[in-house]
Amino acid sequence: MNKRKNLPPATFDEKHVVLDRGGRFSLNLPAGKEALDVFLVLDLYNLDRPAHPKGHLGWWRYELAKLPGRAGGNLLLESNGTLRPVIDGAVPFDEWRNPVWIDVPRMELLIVLRSAITNAILSIDRVPVTRSEDDLEAFRSGFDRNYRSPRYASQHYLMPSNRQVHIVAKQIHQRDAAGNLCLALYRMLRQQQVSTHLVADTFDMVFNDLIVRRETLASRVKANDVVIFFFSTYDDELEEIVKLQCASKVAYFHGVIPPKLLQVFDPELSALCAKALGQIALLWQFDCLVTNSGANAALLRDVVNRDRIGEIRVIPPKILPSEELVLRDCGPKPPPTTFLYVGRVKSHKRIEDILHLLAEYRLLDPSARCKVVGLADNPAYSDYLRWVQTRKLNLPEDAVIWLGSVNERELVEIYNEATVYLSMSEHEGFGLPLLEAMMHDLLVFAYDQPAVRETVEYAGVLFTDKSFDTLAGQLHHILESPETCRSILEAQRMRARDYLGKMDGRSFLELIAKPAARQV
Repeated sequence: MNKRKNLPPATFDEKHVVLDRGGRFSLNLPAGKEALDVFLVLDLYNLDRPAHPKGHLGWWRYELAKLPGRAGGNLLLESNGTLRPVIDGAVPFDEWRNPVWIDVPRMELLIVLRSAITNAILSIDRVPVTRSEDDLEAFRSGFDRNYRSPRYASQHYLMPSNRQVHIVAKQIHQRDAAGNLCLALYRMLRQQQVSTHLVADTFDMVFNDLIVRRETLASRVKANDVVIFFFSTYDDELEEIVKLQCASKVAYFHGVIPPKLLQVFDPELSALCAKALGQIALLWQFDCLVTNSGANAALLRDVVNRDRIGEIRVIPPKILPSEELVLRDCGPKPPPTTFLYVGRVKSHKRIEDILHLLAEYRLLDPSARCKVVGLADNPAYSDYLRWVQTRKLNLPEDAVIWLGSVNERELVEIYNEATVYLSMSEHEGFGLPLLEAMMHDLLVFAYDQPAVRETVEYAGVLFTDKSFDTLAGQLHHILESPETCRSILEAQRMRARDYLGKMDGRSFLELIAKPAARQV
C-alpha cells in the first residue's frame, strides 16, 4: 500500500454496522492541509465474495478537503431495495452502482483514501455490515469471545498490571497455522487476564473487533510492554518493529518457502519469499529469537551467526487446551482406503504427486480415494491440478474430493475417517498436519524433508524416491498387514504424546515473563 507521510488514516468508530439499527456509522478523517489532493471513497462489497465486479455493490467518491475531521453517515435502504452510503451534509462528486443488484445477507463497507494525483491507495478501513443483530451474532460466532474456556495452562508468574502484550503479524487468518497460533496465544493470555492486543495489516473481517491495524502499533507500545512478532513472509514494516522501545521484543520465525519452488505458478509470492529471506538478519536484533523447528533454527543460524546456536528457542507452532493434551482412541477406520492431505494448495506442496500416487495405488485398490483439505488461492495451479487429475491420469471425479476450507469440527471428522496421511511437500517449516494425523491414528506416508523428519522422527513412513508405482506397492503392502500397521501407529502415538507435552502454552508464558525476571 502506498502511504503519504503525515497523513492520518481514515477510520470508522464502529466495529460493525447493523441495518436494523439504522445503518449508522461515524468517521475519523484527515482535515485541513492534510486533506489536499486526496479523495475519499466509500465502497460496498459482498463480504463473502468481495471481488469486482460480481461482488461489488458500488462506490461513492467525495472530496476529502470538503469534509470535517469528524463525520457521520448512514447506509440507506432505497425504495428499489438497493443500499446507498450517505455522509451527513455531503454529496459525492462521482459514483458507480452495480447495474445488477447483489442481494446478500452481509456486506462490508470500506472507507478508502486515494491520491487525487496518482489514484494510489493511501489508507483503508472496513467494517462488516449485517441486516440484523442475529446476523451479526452468527457472523462473530466462529471465534468464541468467552475466554474462560477451554482451559489452558496456568500462569506461574503474575504479570505487572502495567505490562501489555502485543501479538503482531503481517496477517492473521483462521485455518492458517500462523494465524491460529496468534489467536490461541491471544485466547490463553486473555484467560490469564493479561492485557493483550492482536495487531495485523490484514485479517479476517470476523476479527475486526479484536485486531487493531499495525499503523497504530508504535503509539500503543509502552516501555514495560512485550511484543511477540510472527514472521513468515516479507514484511515492509519489520525495521520499524525492530526499533520499538519496550521491555522485550520476541521474534517467532515460521520459516520461508524457498522461492524456486514457487517460480512457475506463483512468481509474485516467489519474489516476496526471496525478499523475506533477505530480512532474516533483522530477526537477530530481537531480544529473543524463537522458531517452530530445529530445521528452521539451522536456517536462522546459517544466515547470520553460527556461534549463537543456544540463543534460538524451539517451540511447536500450536497451543492446545488441557482437554486436548490427552490422546483419544480414534477406533477402526471405515472403508474405503482414504488418503488425506491438509494444508495450503500451493505448488511447493506438490499435490500433483499425491494424485500420481493415488492413480498407481488404485491399480491395486480401485476403491481408494483422496481428500484434499485446504484453500486453493492460485487459479493457475488449481487448473493444473484439475488437468493432471482428469486428463493426464484419468482419475474419476469421485476419486479426488476437493473439500476446500473446513472448520475445526469438520476437520476432526475428516481425520477420523481417513486411513493414510500423504505428504509430498518439498518444503515444510514444521508440518502441523503430520502431527495431527499421528494424533488421529492415520498412517503417515511422507516425502523426507528436514522438518518432516524432525516432526515424524522414526514413527511414520518416510521416503526420498518419488517412484510412484514402487511407493504404491509398498504402501499397499503395509496397509494389508494389520501387524505392521499397528506397530507404526503405536510408534506414531508415542511421538504425538511427546509433542503434546510441549504444546500446553507454558513456553509462551515463559517468554512473556522473561523481561520481568531480568529486571529483578
